[in-house]
Amino acid sequence: METTAQGGGMLFWLLLMGVMFIVLIFMPARSQKKREQELAAKVNALQKGDQVIIPGGIIGTVAGFKDNALEVKLAENVKITVLKTAIVGLVNDLQAANREGGAK
Repeated sequence: METTAQGGGMLFWLLLMGVMFIVLIFMPARSQKKREQELAAKVNALQKGDQVIIPGGIIGTVAGFKDNALEVKLAENVKITVLKTAIVGLVNDLQAANREGGAK
């Protein structure tokens, strides 16, 4: 009788560990997907004059739109074309995050 009780306890712990493993794998993926969707919505709502962050931490101002791309003004007479998918963030979001972090 003791071996059956011990085996049942082992099965419980294995199932518990399996559930915990699944939760730890899928929960971060869901939150990352949500952040990506929020950024995509913000990028699609961009207007001329909005400031964006592109890879490498470069900050520029939206100067125009093309099919899947934006024309970003980096300095006077310096414009580059970047894909919408290359936008890392918006300067307004960065400033809001800094204010929240400084208030704590």
